[in-house]
Amino acid sequence: MRIWVTGIGVVSPLARGARATMDRLIAGERAFAPLSLFEIPGTRARIAAEVRDLSPEDVAPPGEAEGWSRTDAMAVLSAREALAHAGVDPAAMPVDLVVGGTTAGMFETEELLAWLSHDPSAIAPLKRMLSHPLSSTADHVRAAVGPFRRARSVCSACSSGANALLLGAAWLRAGLSTRVLAGGADGLCRLTYTGFGALAAVDPDPCRPFDRRRAGLNLGEAAAFLLLESEDAARARGAEPIVELRGWATGAEAHHITNPEREGRTAARVMRDALRCAALTPSDLDYVNAHGTATPLNDVMESAALRACLGAEVSRIAVSSSKGQIGHTLGAAGAVEAAITALAVARGVMPPTGGLEEVDPECQLLHLKEAREAPIRAAMSNSFGFGGTDSVLVFAQPDRFPPPLGAGAAPVRRSVVVTAAATIGPLGVVGTRGGAAYLEPGPPPAEGSIAFNTGSHLDLARARRLDRAGRLTTAAILTALSDAGLGGAAPADAGAGDAAVDVAPSRTLPGAIVGASFGSVDASTAYMRRIYDKGAKYASPADFPNLVPSSPVGHASIYLGLRGPVFAMADLGATAESAMVTAIELITAGEGEALAAGSVEEASPMIERCLGPICSQVVSGGVRSEGAAVLLFESAARVRERGARPVATVAWWSSWRGDGAGMLAGAPAPLAAPGEVAQRAQPSAPSPAAVFVGRSEERLTACLRGSPWAEVPCSTLASRAGDHEGAGGFAAAAAVAALASGALASVLVLGGAPDRGYAILLVAPGDA
Repeated sequence: MRIWVTGIGVVSPLARGARATMDRLIAGERAFAPLSLFEIPGTRARIAAEVRDLSPEDVAPPGEAEGWSRTDAMAVLSAREALAHAGVDPAAMPVDLVVGGTTAGMFETEELLAWLSHDPSAIAPLKRMLSHPLSSTADHVRAAVGPFRRARSVCSACSSGANALLLGAAWLRAGLSTRVLAGGADGLCRLTYTGFGALAAVDPDPCRPFDRRRAGLNLGEAAAFLLLESEDAARARGAEPIVELRGWATGAEAHHITNPEREGRTAARVMRDALRCAALTPSDLDYVNAHGTATPLNDVMESAALRACLGAEVSRIAVSSSKGQIGHTLGAAGAVEAAITALAVARGVMPPTGGLEEVDPECQLLHLKEAREAPIRAAMSNSFGFGGTDSVLVFAQPDRFPPPLGAGAAPVRRSVVVTAAATIGPLGVVGTRGGAAYLEPGPPPAEGSIAFNTGSHLDLARARRLDRAGRLTTAAILTALSDAGLGGAAPADAGAGDAAVDVAPSRTLPGAIVGASFGSVDASTAYMRRIYDKGAKYASPADFPNLVPSSPVGHASIYLGLRGPVFAMADLGATAESAMVTAIELITAGEGEALAAGSVEEASPMIERCLGPICSQVVSGGVRSEGAAVLLFESAARVRERGARPVATVAWWSSWRGDGAGMLAGAPAPLAAPGEVAQRAQPSAPSPAAVFVGRSEERLTACLRGSPWAEVPCSTLASRAGDHEGAGGFAAAAAVAALASGALASVLVLGGAPDRGYAILLVAPGDA
């Protein structure tokens, strides 16, 4: 099956609209101007690439603008354009949605957060905070543009938009979707502006990618969406392709939270992997849209990676960076630049690199200083993010090349198993079988932070850059990996120069998908309070990288040497379930072999008293706590090859948007008998089937009505794990423990938040 791009929408600092943006890029226009959105005394840079004359009030439904952000508005406008361009109405045909980003409504809420931190007694549910969660953008796109069958929010820092497209492509290739609207959106805000300034990464003048005199990046804001369709679905409605999305890959450097590998080994590996996925070679490429940030380290790294990947063809293949014209649009960059690359292929014209005058000798490539008209058979778009998540997309002229390997056959879905689980919570750090302790009667957890001794589980010297969420995440994944027999923590430079690692497909290397409902709220609040009270010079270069939503899993990948797919999910009180279902889908689609998935939640008055009640509707039904929970998912084939034994099998899963009524009607029925488990269980063992939920909620009870699981006993984990947004991860870990011990034969893990839900059916090994 080929994947066609049938619609493109862009809102950029140069123009509203994909066509107008591309026209101005080709003309060499640059969008940098004095910053007008906000003023921060003491900043070295005073320019940015803003989207002018944009207001949420102009896009939001009447009376709803208070809970909307600039990010939301840009996303809705570009999503509408992509759907209109494709001629697709989500109300008339099934469409799924994936949104990448990092800032969401930070611009609209950061001042309020700083003010509330001065008076904790004033913390209360405020409608203005509805735009703060990363998942709010997907929610608003769904409400204004949808309906969409399923929706996900992805964060891998500056490669977020590219990974949104990658996830959409994986769904299509596996036959899980027929159409996916995928892209990214990020608005400017004080936090990122001062943060990059604190890292000394911002040029006070218009930036110069790959130039000898480059001095850093300029920040921008934008949104872009691409409508991806299977070729069969597009042909059935008479649609014509703009381009073909042929290949994609993502992998982690496991090197440093902000600085890239100088040699570009991982970037080169991921480029080769994307070409392999596309069934193309460097001789088939004519253009590369580079990540090209204009920072000294990144441009040298990317140039080295391109030379390593392209070989002798590097002197022929044209390269340019769009950031020299529209700035670095952070989480939107991968999607915006994918749109530009697709339009370049479709038009047969390559945009230039704005600001490039004298090429740095260390960045020698075939750089474009002016637009060039020429046929482009295939092109590559590169995106690299904080934490070292490198992602690459390959676009081609429709029908120019034979179908990629396996693309003409029926989708192949691989079996997925669970080989370990781990939780860090009120009962301590427990592995696969220890999660059952949360099912036993006992006292509720103490309020506030859990007891966690970093030195008992991690090397303090290596963990010094990790914040609390990063340490909890790393320790949880480490525990799961050890339980599964996949080793302990690898040094950050493990595999450096290892030829086997450098050529291994990223899909075959261990990775992680771990999110948080709201990110590092307290740390972001403290950071912004310093900026407001004392000025930009007090922005901490050590703290800023930890404020990106994907930083906990990024830190874990560095500490543990994880080089496969690494990114974060965000979906309010269902974030753990969202991450787990996404991991299952990627492995099913052949985009991963071993993925740790779950969530981490920190104790926070701001979450407990403001964000939880207003956004995820987590109102205290018990004592709140905190913690991390992960499951280790692997392909069944990989587990057999390494001679291991799973502790559970994924028999079925589902995700939905809406109230969930009827969504479990098609779920497999509970096992009528425990099968081989009966031979191991004691006579007093519980029923062979159960439903596990993190928190007791009416919406979940409603989902069960009329389903095969309606009369099955249901256990709630919040009373022991804590009544917080991450309780669903503890429910999944407890399910694995119950199956591993033989106490149960099948468990339906059910999780939800306002207007969304997830279900995972786990069964004992051999009972699938």
